[in-house]
Amino acid sequence: MISKLFLLLALMLFVNGCQSKEAKEEAKKQAAYVDFEKFKEGRPCSEVKFMCLPESQDKSWQSIPTKDHIEDLALTPEVERKYKKIVKEWNEKYDAYYNDAYYAKPHPKGEKKPMLITSLDKDFFEKVEARRFLEEMEQELEKEFPGFWRDVPKKVRYRWIRRAMNKAEKFGWETEKPGLMVRLCARIGLDFDKDPKWVYIVSFIDHDPKHVNILIGVAIDYIDWTIFEKTYDWTGTRITDWSMRRAHPGLPWPKKPYPKLNP
Repeated sequence: MISKLFLLLALMLFVNGCQSKEAKEEAKKQAAYVDFEKFKEGRPCSEVKFMCLPESQDKSWQSIPTKDHIEDLALTPEVERKYKKIVKEWNEKYDAYYNDAYYAKPHPKGEKKPMLITSLDKDFFEKVEARRFLEEMEQELEKEFPGFWRDVPKKVRYRWIRRAMNKAEKFGWETEKPGLMVRLCARIGLDFDKDPKWVYIVSFIDHDPKHVNILIGVAIDYIDWTIFEKTYDWTGTRITDWSMRRAHPGLPWPKKPYPKLNP
């Protein structure tokens, strides 16, 4: 009987200890909660604009071209014609090679498939694609945050976007167009991973590299809800407890509860 009482007491102490640990962790998170007032700390201004980002004050990187000089590539009519010609020829060769007849016959193990595009054409194609993405992100940020760029030179805009893309690689992003990381950096700066203020954002998007794109999207919605008091995300979708189901327990609970999907 006494042994059972000891076991019960030990179990109660263990449960209380776990609850205490969880309570301390939650209290720690809430102490690190970032609201609009805390968001403004360390920024030149409080708006979501390039000139309000801490890195906008550092002129040293703004004049340094990227290694591949993608920002220097002008999408002239001649460039666009060459690009379309390469794409057309590439598709024609692809269709001719991967036709029904090809798949119907057996192929030797380890057979090398023919090069459907020259290395020079492939390099040109990839550079144009990269340059187009820079322009796309430039316009997307301006659309979401009118006046985001103001009089910032085009090349500086593109260099900043490339730096945000490089930040995505640090967190395991493997796709070539990490637009969500660019959107996140537009809100909290390129060096958010070095700022203690964003410790829970960093740990949240860093804990699962396989789904980093999803986690960054959730982090953006979380910031928009908790700091800017937006009720819709950047795609125009309403923010609800269902859309934010991945945010917790990794991020501090918001002071203003999410609306229920089905109230």
